[in-house]
Amino acid sequence: MATSRPPKDKPWYNVLVDQSFQLTYVAERNLLANEDCRQIDHPYLGHYFDKYDGKRYYSKQKLH
Repeated sequence: MATSRPPKDKPWYNVLVDQSFQLTYVAERNLLANEDCRQIDHPYLGHYFDKYDGKRYYSKQKLH
């Protein structure tokens, strides 16, 4: 159980957990950038993203 209480009126994100089958829901304030830029290993990666260029992932969804 989480010990902090992030505000519910701030952004939250579904996150693919590296080297796992898990997804988790994380408050934006608890997210950290991936400093080493290595590609994550998750079975759902191809479901959400088209490609990875070594720095970022490109979403399959088109934003309006």
